[in-house]
Formats: sequence, structure tokens, C-alpha cells
Amino acid sequence: MKAQWIWENASPAPDEYAEFTAEFAAGGKNVLRISADSQYAVYLNGELAVFGQYGDFPHYKVFDEVDITPFCREGKNTLSVIVWYFGTASSVYFPGKAGVCFEVLTDGETAVCSGADTLCRADVHYVPHQCKIITSQMGYSFHYDASADESVPFHPAVLTGFEADPVPRPNKKLVLEESIVGKMIGGDGLTHFLLDLGREEVGFISLKLVSDTKQKITVAYGEHIVDGCVRRKVGGRDFSVEYTVKPGENAYMNPFRRLGCRYLEIFCEEPIALHEAAVVPTVYPVTEVPFDAGTPLRQAIYDVCVRTLRLCMHEHYEDCPWREQALYAMDGRNQIIAGYHAFREYQFPRSCLSLMAQDRRPDGLLAITTPCGTDLTIPSFSLHYFIEVLEYTQYTGDESLAREVWDKLCSVLAVFTSRIENDLIPTFPGKQNWNFYEWSSGLSGRLGRHEDACPDLLLNCLAVRAIDAMRFLAAKLDLPFDAGDTADRIRAAIRRTFWLPEEGLFSDYNESVHISELGNSLAILAGVITGEEAAALAKKLAERKSDAVAITLSMKCFLYDALLQVDRDTYAPWILADIEAVYKPMLDAGATSVWETEKGEADFNRAGSLCHGWSAMPVYYYHVLLEK
Repeated sequence: MKAQWIWENASPAPDEYAEFTAEFAAGGKNVLRISADSQYAVYLNGELAVFGQYGDFPHYKVFDEVDITPFCREGKNTLSVIVWYFGTASSVYFPGKAGVCFEVLTDGETAVCSGADTLCRADVHYVPHQCKIITSQMGYSFHYDASADESVPFHPAVLTGFEADPVPRPNKKLVLEESIVGKMIGGDGLTHFLLDLGREEVGFISLKLVSDTKQKITVAYGEHIVDGCVRRKVGGRDFSVEYTVKPGENAYMNPFRRLGCRYLEIFCEEPIALHEAAVVPTVYPVTEVPFDAGTPLRQAIYDVCVRTLRLCMHEHYEDCPWREQALYAMDGRNQIIAGYHAFREYQFPRSCLSLMAQDRRPDGLLAITTPCGTDLTIPSFSLHYFIEVLEYTQYTGDESLAREVWDKLCSVLAVFTSRIENDLIPTFPGKQNWNFYEWSSGLSGRLGRHEDACPDLLLNCLAVRAIDAMRFLAAKLDLPFDAGDTADRIRAAIRRTFWLPEEGLFSDYNESVHISELGNSLAILAGVITGEEAAALAKKLAERKSDAVAITLSMKCFLYDALLQVDRDTYAPWILADIEAVYKPMLDAGATSVWETEKGEADFNRAGSLCHGWSAMPVYYYHVLLEK
């Protein structure tokens, strides 16, 4: 790209908006190339033409290339680029330098590009520097002022000195679908409006209204109704955005911040005539594979799981669109393997896995999410990444991803194997390391004793599986890898340390007995226990007659996989019945997407998500167990 990186001022601050303008004469084909930190929207001749920066890093910048010919007209065309600079680390953003670079190619020749002569100004409508947090994972909310003075002059841009050479976007751009208009279900219809979109949706807020006066309105959003209203504030989170209304007619759609919700609630200072409050769905373009699940209940479960996958599918897979919108390695594995079957599309999962490998934490582990600017990691999730790369290679036959991320796999694995003591890997101490496995008693990493550096069953089983995955990939790709007998030594040490022969079960920890379905499922999958002993253990897990801590929704896949590894014919019907037992209550409760946990919104001190990608795993098992 010939474009230079520019910004509106020399000292940008977090939560800042800038507007850039340029003119060009259109030709036969007109292509826009653009990259920004942090989000952008492009208006061509006043019409929204392009939006959505791919989540990336300062060292790995991505540009979009979009054919804007349909938005062009003969003669002069006016390009307006609005950029929202976050500036503060979150679970979805790694802080970089405020800036944008763009160019328009007309019939292959540069018609205009960003530089020191590009005109710009601080955007007059978006209120800057409020730094109002929605959630710590998502980052900032917004306040749009429709009454702002638009006569503020433009001035030449400032060169930022940023010299990144962006790479092409690795997956498709999002598309907008027809607005989902909220239906009035409460409020007085003057200063208070409660609206139902009819089902969970993810997209941009859109408002059409008339007001006699300038006033500020607040739009709260959420997934459920409590005490007759949307639960706006939950444990320090604030699910709301703001809009200052100009007198007369107002029509607005925010092109930056996706909302995940079913309900909208509008609070006004003075009466308004609300013509429409809607969400405009932002959709990643994939085609669903037709699938017959065999029974009405199974079909309903399958369909709602596929819909959940799509609601959690934007620049990358995200855990929940309401509360976080973040790409986790473990969550992503559930979504990716289900998506292989639901969509038979591989560009999107490849881009997710490639992006994870761009992480550059100093300790060598993967950050808790990708991209992420906060100093936090879940060590066990780094080990799930190995299985994801292996499964991608197996499902697609594409060896290029594994070759691309091979050095990253080797370096991450070395972090674990370099810590081996007495043939076991201890957990990771320090506040930056969250020794989390699942949301169940004793496995969520919240107990102080489990934050100490001591070996446990689960981390070591996951490490064995990672080593085995590397050995398979190395053989398939003819790449150098020599772990010696490390995996076998860890298996033997796991057996010595955590096996309880009288119970016929493994304990998760050696300093005290703590038995979980997840830990024992991983022991089977890691080959720590085999043959008749594995069959006996699988039977105990299926009968659930022990005191083992029950496995949670996100990790059910490991229980199911362990049972299938032991005896597919015996346990396939058990798994199908268990899926129905878990998901039918959600459908009976009116779910239009699947929940984060079986407790629904009541979990996590009333912050439980009702749309969570990791829970869409029935898609995978229905295909594997029901397809002829």
C-alpha cells in the first residue's frame, strides 16, 4: 500500500474518534484498501460502504480490500472514514498506535491515499474520552450526539510514524442483514420503552425517532428481563449506550459496537415518538449444511446450536456476544469442530487458529484470549490449541496451517516440558496465571492452594495429549520433533500420583482427594488408563454413582469423547440421551440460542450468558453419531 498511517492529532487518548475525508474520480472498478487501529467505518457519498477492522496486533496488522464500485457515481466521489481508537487493553484488543491508512485504486491505479495532506478533524458526533466500560472484556460503550455542530473545519492529518505493512484479511467481511425491529412489550410509550426483538440477535443498534427537544437517551440491552426491565448493570458491568437526540427527526445506526441481546430498553428525559428501535444483524457469510437429526427434539436442539454458532461468528469465533465477544482457545475448539460439520467451511476456522499463533506473550504461553492486551493467561487453554491444529489438519487435509504455526507450537510446548519435575508438570503460580479447567467446584482456579506450583491430573493429561498431537503432526508433515519418552513418563507419573485403586478413579490433586468427571475423562483420552480398567472407569462415569464433581456444559465433549474411545456402540445412545436431557430444558424455557451453563442467566451472580458458542457441541455429536 502507498498509503501512510495518519491520525487527527499528535497526542491521541483512549476512546477517541477521528474523521478523515478525501475525494476521487471513480473509474470502471474502484477498490478500497484500509487498515486502522481500532475500528473504522467508511461512508462513500454519505452511504455506509465498509465497516469492521479485523482484530489484530501492532506487529500483525490486517487490511481490508473491498470493491466499492457499487457505491460510486460518475465524477467526484467523497470518501469519509471514521475511526474509533480504543487505546485501552481488553480481552478483544491489544493496544496499538491510533491511526488509519487507506487508498482507493481506480482501475488498478491509486486515485487517492492517506497522507499528510489528508483532511481530518475530531469526529463531531461521537463524544470522546468518556471511557465508559461495558465490560472489562469488551471495552468501551459509546455516546453519539446527533445535535453536534457539523461546521467544525477540517485540517491536515498528522503522520503517526507507524510503519506496519498490513497483510490481507484472512477471512470474509461481515455483511448486514435486514433490521430486526423490537416489539413494544412495556414502558409508557413516551419516555420509557421496553422492546423485544423476538429472539437473541447480534448486530448494530438502529434508531428512528422524533423529539421536540434536544435530550439524551439511554439504551440498555440484555438477554433477559428481570422485574419487568432489562438487567442493565450486573456486577460492575453496564450494558448501555447513549444517544443525544436533536430536535426533529433522528435516524442513526452505530457501525462500531456490536450488541448481543434480545431486549432493548430506552429511557428518555422528555417524551419522544419512537418509530423504530432495531438491531441490524452483522453476519459472517457461510452456508449451512442441510442436516436431518431424525426426531423433532433433536432437530430443534441441532438448529438452535447452529444458530448459536452463527451468532458467535464475526471477525473470529467469540464466546458470547452479550458479555465478552472474545476468542478463547478452548471455547474456539468447541466452536470450530462443530462448525466443520455445520458449514463445511474452513477459511474462517483457519483464520482463528492462525491469529492465535500471532500472540507474543513474554512467558511463551497463549494469552487468555486473542487478540488480548491484558496480562492474563489460562495455561491449560494453551494445551487445547494443539488439538485444534491437529483436528484442522485432519478435517481439511490442509497442511499449511500446521506448517505456519509449527514454531509457535514448539515454543509453547517447551514452556510446559521445561517445567517438568519428577516427571510431572506443576501448575503455574502468579496472579497472571489462572489455573482454570472448567466452571465447577475445585476446577475453576479460584482456590488458593491450586494457584501454587504443584502438579495436578488435568494439566498433565492435557500436556500428554499435546505431545501426542505434535508427534502425529510431525510424522505427517515430515517435520523435526523429538520428545523422547516424555509423554510415557508423564503417563506413568500420573498413574503413580493420582490413581485411587480402591475407588477405581483418579484424583485431580495429590495433596487432597478431589475427583471430577473431567479429570477422569482426560485420563482416558490421554491413554493413562486403557483396556479393562478404562472400560470400568467409563462405566463409573456413565452411571454417575461416584462422588465425582459433575462435568459442565463446556467440557461435556471430553466426557463424550472418552466414552466413545472406550466403546462407541455402548455409549453412543447414552450420549444422545444426555444431550437431550441437558438441552431440552433450555428449549422448554424458550431459548433461541444455547446457554453458557445449564443454570442460564442465574449463573455467575446473574451474569450467565444465554448465547454461548462453547455449548454448540451437539452439532458435532449429531453429525458423528447420526450421519449414515
